[in-house]
Amino acid sequence: MKIFWVIDTKVTALKGCGLSDDGSAYKFGRTVVPASTEEEAVSALKKHFDQGRIQLEEVISVVAYDEGDWSSDRHLLSKAYKLAKVTNEIRNAAFISERSRDYTERQGLLDD
Repeated sequence: MKIFWVIDTKVTALKGCGLSDDGSAYKFGRTVVPASTEEEAVSALKKHFDQGRIQLEEVISVVAYDEGDWSSDRHLLSKAYKLAKVTNEIRNAAFISERSRDYTERQGLLDD
């Protein structure tokens, strides 16, 4: 049975990657990954990122979608989850650059 995992990551955009670039060293992402186990989900996400020229630097958290409280999520997670359920494929919710994250945290606009 597939579980839909929400994986928060710290990544580096490699040359040729489709992520926007503001000069930040890192980007932080939230992705929905359908998989049977947490380990399978992380492995599948790494392969997905490799294909997209995104280098996985750190897995920050892994939570089953059904077990999380996403009521204050600002990362388009609901849309990514619905698409992942329909397609049974990995779906990125959002990426935010290190600079943008630092700014929004200083402004108190981003919940952790």
